[in-house]
Amino acid sequence: MTTMDPRLDHDRVLRHDSDLEEVLELLLDRALNPRQMWLLFLDADGRLTGPIMPCDDYPLDPFRLDEIDDLGLLPCAEILAVWIGGLIAAIDAAQAVIVWERRGPREFTDDERAWAGAMAVECGAEGVGLRAQFVLHDDGIRQLTADDHLV
Repeated sequence: MTTMDPRLDHDRVLRHDSDLEEVLELLLDRALNPRQMWLLFLDADGRLTGPIMPCDDYPLDPFRLDEIDDLGLLPCAEILAVWIGGLIAAIDAAQAVIVWERRGPREFTDDERAWAGAMAVECGAEGVGLRAQFVLHDDGIRQLTADDHLV
């Protein structure tokens, strides 16, 4: 009989970012993909809810303009923020968590800093609750804070 790790209990409230980081490390462990983004969602009480979504085909540049039928010509980060906001509403979540996965060392790359900064700005502008961002690398997971991506 397999017993689930109590740290992964679906009723666990993730009050602190360190709690969230612990759960993400248990769920995702370490990077396996060359470049992928994970979306996770939290309810109003801070519990994981809804789907855990991997996305492996996001643009290299968060500021690249793309044409979307219902939104028009917008930077990719803004499109993603709007999309995340729609997902939050559709699954009745309160916040999103983004995990940027890639192979390599724990140090943040310019790509991750650019995306994290752009997503923080765009989610703020769209009123999308973005709880935290992390990088999943070869040796585990590391939180990207505002100090890491502010230009």
